[in-house]
Amino acid sequence: MTFTEYKTVEKEILDCLQTAELGWRYEPGDEVTLKYRGGDEQEMLLIPILREKLKELNHGVITDDERANIIIQKLRALKDNQEWIKWIRGEKTYKFSQDEPSRNINLIDYTGVGNNDFLASNQVWIQGIEHRRPDILLFVNGIPVVDIEAKTASHGHIDWAEGAKQTGRYDKEIPNLYYSNCFCAGVNELRMKYGIPGERLQYWQQWRDPYPHTHIPSFDEMKCTIYGLFDRTNLLDIIQNFIVFETEQSKTIKKIARYQQFRAANKIVARALNLDQESGQRRGIVWHTQGSGKSLTMLFAARKLWNDSKLKQPTIIIVVDREQLQDQMIGELFKTNSENVAVAVSIQDLRRLVAEGDGYRGIIVTIVNKFEGMQIEISKRANIVMLVDEAHRTQYGDLGIFMRSAMPNASLFGLTGTPLELDDRNTPRAFGRKLGEDRFERYMDRYSIEDSLRDGATRPIHYEVRATDWTVAYTDLDKKFEALFADRSPEERKALMGEAKLDAILKHPKRIAQVANDIANHFIEHIRPNGFKAMVVCRDKEMCALYKTALDQLLAPEVSLIIISEDPTHDVDSIKPYYLGDTQRRNAVDDFKNPAPKSQEERDNPDNRFKRVEILIVCDMLLTGFDAPILQVMYLDKSMRDHTLLQAIARVNRPYSELKEFGLILDYFGMFEKLNDALNYDKNELGEVAFPYGKFRDMFRTNITELLDLFIGIPHDGSHQSAMRVLIMLNDNDEKREQFEKLFRNVRVLFETLQPDEFLRDFLYDYEWLCKLYMIYLKKFYPAEHFEISEEDGAKTRQLIREHVDVKEIEEEFPTYKLDENYLTKIKDMNPNAKALDIEAMLDAEIRIRLDEDEDVRPLSERLKHIIEQKRAGTLAGITLLKELEDLTKQVVDVIQETQRPVVDSIAKEVAKRVPNIPQGEAMAVAQAIIAKAKEKCFENWFLQNYMDTELYREFTILLATQFKNLQLHGAGKDFVERCIRLLKKARFAGKDK
Repeated sequence: MTFTEYKTVEKEILDCLQTAELGWRYEPGDEVTLKYRGGDEQEMLLIPILREKLKELNHGVITDDERANIIIQKLRALKDNQEWIKWIRGEKTYKFSQDEPSRNINLIDYTGVGNNDFLASNQVWIQGIEHRRPDILLFVNGIPVVDIEAKTASHGHIDWAEGAKQTGRYDKEIPNLYYSNCFCAGVNELRMKYGIPGERLQYWQQWRDPYPHTHIPSFDEMKCTIYGLFDRTNLLDIIQNFIVFETEQSKTIKKIARYQQFRAANKIVARALNLDQESGQRRGIVWHTQGSGKSLTMLFAARKLWNDSKLKQPTIIIVVDREQLQDQMIGELFKTNSENVAVAVSIQDLRRLVAEGDGYRGIIVTIVNKFEGMQIEISKRANIVMLVDEAHRTQYGDLGIFMRSAMPNASLFGLTGTPLELDDRNTPRAFGRKLGEDRFERYMDRYSIEDSLRDGATRPIHYEVRATDWTVAYTDLDKKFEALFADRSPEERKALMGEAKLDAILKHPKRIAQVANDIANHFIEHIRPNGFKAMVVCRDKEMCALYKTALDQLLAPEVSLIIISEDPTHDVDSIKPYYLGDTQRRNAVDDFKNPAPKSQEERDNPDNRFKRVEILIVCDMLLTGFDAPILQVMYLDKSMRDHTLLQAIARVNRPYSELKEFGLILDYFGMFEKLNDALNYDKNELGEVAFPYGKFRDMFRTNITELLDLFIGIPHDGSHQSAMRVLIMLNDNDEKREQFEKLFRNVRVLFETLQPDEFLRDFLYDYEWLCKLYMIYLKKFYPAEHFEISEEDGAKTRQLIREHVDVKEIEEEFPTYKLDENYLTKIKDMNPNAKALDIEAMLDAEIRIRLDEDEDVRPLSERLKHIIEQKRAGTLAGITLLKELEDLTKQVVDVIQETQRPVVDSIAKEVAKRVPNIPQGEAMAVAQAIIAKAKEKCFENWFLQNYMDTELYREFTILLATQFKNLQLHGAGKDFVERCIRLLKKARFAGKDK
């Protein structure tokens, strides 16, 4: 097999799955199709395996093949994923005869993992609407439950997200694969993320906990996910207890637990099951940061507690402290169709639910104030579990006492994002497991913003901010620009201002020369003497070339080498002399890992050309996945944040020799001036990964300042004019657009964390403006989505919007149009700039939605991309730009209408395109003849059969040659027949039964 993904990613995953620890067996795709699918590529169930497991797991119910086949036929006809999950969980029943009761049908044994068949396969051909071959499929008892799409990072900038996007395409192209799917994963060499096919990428997550395989190091992110997610016990637990379907406005949304929700819920269940222990041991704090999904954590825990027979139908009480939170929790429970849910509407109702008879069995939702005056010991049962949300509030006075004394034997768990440890308000004392006299466990599970670095696995990293006069990360670019270019004429400065201001500063010759001189001196004095090597990280390829030229004047040219991706179409000429080609680049990178030759003879050897290299100059390549222990220092002159920065600086932390006691970062950009803000990472509190509360203020200030800096010079007055300036800027600058989305997400989460806090007073006006701006931005660039900020953005932000943002005004000033034949007429009176923006945003949104649905959209997508590139390059503007956009709009509208009009009309239109001046009646006659022939041949789902394309091509060609020969629509070089077949496929045309 020659697939790159197989060599670099798939094989490693399959090798891990087949280890004794994970216990999966493997068979290649071709064998699976032949052995279990009978050669039928439309069949997704491995029927021989499933048939045997049905009989094994349903003793006395499914007693023979005939009964097993009845269930298999029901499953084969099932297309609804939510119903499939119910079957997989054993929640569905079947009545085989009138003389027998309905029985639950077990497809999987959840109590005996070893009683199931776990099969991994790869490159399995599947015939759906299209013919596709997923990378890795995981089957449990012959049912496909997981699809893993592997992408290699050697394909340019491809990462896990490309695999995730591919599952979204497969959901449309081979939907039969996903009828029974539980979740999917996208992976490259560096990391794996899992999620629901077709779901937005921000909802895909990493599984960072390899438990129970604790030997897997945390820095091996991909293996952490493989061992944690695909451990057979964990996987069955996830399938049975940690997938929910939420119904909102008649739309069903599937959600799967994040690893911290899975971990915390299981810890809650494990403690609650210890009924022989006193209640003080069945307690604990789940300390999860704001926005981490504590509501779903409680829901998952409640579901698993209810399903565990050891608790004998427990009472699970979810306690909140505000009506709004109660409504939110009730909504969450009902949206997920949770059963056995009661809401305590009053103090008396809560008392009745807990104490009447043997007590209500199921989930009770209540506000804490309903415990007011509750009697002592109204229930002594130990199978009562209380889950208290926002546990740091309202639990330190009478209400907390009433709650605990009413059910003294209950298990008690508090969930909070901000536990308090004050004399009068101490969350561990209120909820922590008792460890001794007045000693309590601080928390049972912690979920912080970033994972800490593992001690001992790598060398410590030291950093130093160098040449601070030249750093730019947290400085006033206007002042720096004026200082640097004060010697230029007003005309020259104005011309430079037209370029990216940051680029002009970073690439100023004086700055490049001084930084290069500092790099060369430091390398000679500190790095080379011990035989180590170095890396220079630049903002872009142009800066790589500038540093190479400067370093060549200070060090021998052979000492440094540029390693960059090669794009002859878009790279400027100054970059191309440094191209190496794939083979030489690989050789150079491999040789760099070896010590530089010391003798002159070795240095003169042509074969040692790349071994002589001691400094690599890069911008994007080698910043992730590059393992060179000899590398000790990184000279950083590039803006990077979060995991990107963390991964990049980790290049220097590999152990190499005793002399390499540390890795070193010399920072010329200034990112390390505020390292914790850049990494979103804190290493305080006795080594625990946690952020002291005060750090959130610094992070909020930094993020909102950077966000506002994107709009320097634009008034924050909420006017239509200022909003249009922002929209045009974001439309023309992808980097700023990405920054805007990312920074606003950061700011709103931090706002939820801090509010109410006096610190926010000075930022409220700007935050209100940003909220309005973000709503307008969503409305313009994502018109298919609801433009108001959603529930995920937090109750406090929503309240601010209700009080300070006029939604009706936004609707009137920024109307959303439908892309149809009247669209251009509706916007004809717009200002030209506003019109171009509206058309471009509308086309981008429409094409993005339809790109994976209709292959005819792909060339239109490429044309829009070309128009945008020309516009940004300055070669397309004004009336010419508008004309190009309007012409493209007409083409897109035509494709949209094509899906809406009768297929006979579309075929007639294709005839008219190819035969100039043909009367409409004649064109329609051709179309009607094609449709008549199609009615004879096309049965339901004919497009799933490979032979049908050939048969239709033959039949249509004969038809055209005999009845419409003079039109010359058939024959070599003609695409009319293929187009007709494509239109029939798109329309799912069917004329007869198979």
